[in-house]
Amino acid sequence: MLKNKKLILKVMYYYNLIKAKKIDNYLLIIGILGVVIGLYFSIPIINKIFAWFILFGICIKLYDFSEEIERNIIPYDFNRLLPPPKKKSDKTNSKKNS
Repeated sequence: MLKNKKLILKVMYYYNLIKAKKIDNYLLIIGILGVVIGLYFSIPIINKIFAWFILFGICIKLYDFSEEIERNIIPYDFNRLLPPPKKKSDKTNSKKNS
């Protein structure tokens, strides 16, 4: 359990460092440039290597997006959103009582 906590703290530290330095943007730019260079010179191994940079950059961006969505969740009061239920007429009540 102690090793897991240390690992989680390390991951959180590096994630905060990545966000502070905006490394995810650099990963995307470097990855796109590498893939374009690989396509231009038709070297497939360069495309495969630099595709990982793009993948990591996109994963970091998606994680940030999901964290932002979770922070901005607004609790809805569905009682105010839904229309009130229809009231039964008195005719049906009188027939049941008879």
